[in-house]
Amino acid sequence: MELRDQAAPGVSRALVAILAVLAVAWFAVGVRQAHDTDVATSIIMGAAPISPAQARHAAALLHDAAQLNPDTAVDLLRSRLALRLGESAQARAIALSVTRSEPQNLQAWLAYGTASAGNPAAFRLALAHVQKLAPPVRGSGEP
Repeated sequence: MELRDQAAPGVSRALVAILAVLAVAWFAVGVRQAHDTDVATSIIMGAAPISPAQARHAAALLHDAAQLNPDTAVDLLRSRLALRLGESAQARAIALSVTRSEPQNLQAWLAYGTASAGNPAAFRLALAHVQKLAPPVRGSGEP
C-alpha cells in the first residue's frame, strides 16, 4: 500500500501535464483554423477576380480549417468560392447540404439563394426560408 500511495502524486502530476499539453494543442489547432479561415475569406470576398492559384490556395486553407471543426462556416465559404469560380451548381449543392444539417441557419439559406440566382425554383425556396427566419420588420406607423 505504501508504494502505491507514494506513486499517486507522480501519476496525478503526469496526468495533469498530459491534459495541459492536450489543451494547448487544441487551442493551437483552433488558432490555426481561425487564421486559415480569415485568409481564405479575404481571398474569396475580394473584389478582384480569383486566379486559379488563389482558388487552389483558398481551397487548401478551407480544407485545413475544416479539420476537427464542426462549424459549417467553412462549408459556406466553400460554397462562396465555388460561386466565385462560376460553379453555381456546386455552390448550390454545398449550401443546400448546410441547410439540410442546419435548417435554421439563415446564412446557409442566404448562400443557397445567392447560388440559385439562375434557378427560379431553388431561389424561391431559399427566399421563403429567409423570410421565415428573418421576417421583415415593419415601422411603427405601418399596419
